[in-house]
Amino acid sequence: MAGVSFRAVSKIFIQLNICFHLNIGCPTHATVLVWIKKQGISQFRSHAYYANEKWVLIAVESIQFGNKKILLVLAVPERRCREGKALTYADAVPLVLKVSASWKGDEIASEIKQSIDLEQISYCISDTGSNLICAFNSLNCTHIPDINHKISRMIQSVLEKNPLFIQYTKDLALLRKQKSMSKIARIVPPNQRVMCRFMNLLPLFEWGVNMTLLLKKNLLNEEEKPALSFIEPLSAFIIDTYMLLNSLSDIQTLLKVKGYNNESKKESLSILSTLKSDNALKIKKQVRAYFSDLSFKAKGETICCSSDIIESSFGKYKEIVKGNKTVGISDLCLCIATMMGTNLNDTEKLKNAMESVKTKNVKEWKEINISKTLFAEKNELFKNIERISSYRI
Repeated sequence: MAGVSFRAVSKIFIQLNICFHLNIGCPTHATVLVWIKKQGISQFRSHAYYANEKWVLIAVESIQFGNKKILLVLAVPERRCREGKALTYADAVPLVLKVSASWKGDEIASEIKQSIDLEQISYCISDTGSNLICAFNSLNCTHIPDINHKISRMIQSVLEKNPLFIQYTKDLALLRKQKSMSKIARIVPPNQRVMCRFMNLLPLFEWGVNMTLLLKKNLLNEEEKPALSFIEPLSAFIIDTYMLLNSLSDIQTLLKVKGYNNESKKESLSILSTLKSDNALKIKKQVRAYFSDLSFKAKGETICCSSDIIESSFGKYKEIVKGNKTVGISDLCLCIATMMGTNLNDTEKLKNAMESVKTKNVKEWKEINISKTLFAEKNELFKNIERISSYRI
């Protein structure tokens, strides 16, 4: 899963032959795709694999891809989560990777039941999606809310209806619209994300703090100063919010790396201790409530409270398919499984995966887990229609 396209792999083989005077065959991009899918299928495990220890499940239901959604559930050994180190792709194995038009709680629960014995599940991590929570409740599994989504909800609760925040974001949007192509484009703020916007506010307020300092030190020209006239009345709000967001970002980083335990809890609360604004006090109260819930569920142990590993794998998959979204979700989603549990230095394991998984296994997996792609549905719809050129006007 290097950062090159599948077609580029063929070109890399050609360059290796030229530079090192080799005489190895150059696979086509189609062959590389088959290799990736075979490796992805080889990463799935049988029930027996999970029987020897406890597992932590990390689950996500994707945003819409065409007319379908991906359900992805990863399994991580509980002992690994107790080590107090950030998880890596090598720590996880794919438990469920399936596509459907929608995912209800009972459907998610059914897929998990079919993949692992419930006695082997220690706890489950996900966002606060109602269908995922419903599935975990029906399975009697402890649910750990993901730190990123939880803090995003906290930020949203104090800022979404705040008149200063509303005014600030409106001013930013107007400045971006009017000055992006002007002589003063260097002061234009970063784009605001539409999706998950409260997860990504820090760059907007970091820009605001920088502009406040530039204005205070008189380092902007006469054309730039009027464009930033809205900054000064909001400067106190901008600085307070930046400090709050920065502190919350530090807490997220801490908990993602060390996990949640009594030590990381104390360290996290100390990060917030110096903040005194009204919004900070509201956030502190919510953070303490979140930590209280985690402490009850952790029972003195170190637990993982981040689904970053699964969000990262989705991000890579989106990057792969972004060039042709009209196809919908295909068996190329096996790229996600390929990323997991792989030690690229274990050549023997990779060799066995290529030899043991047949092309027919890829087709069978696709029929069971993907069904028809959006592209196939379109082709089926139009295949019996005569070409318009056959008609005479």
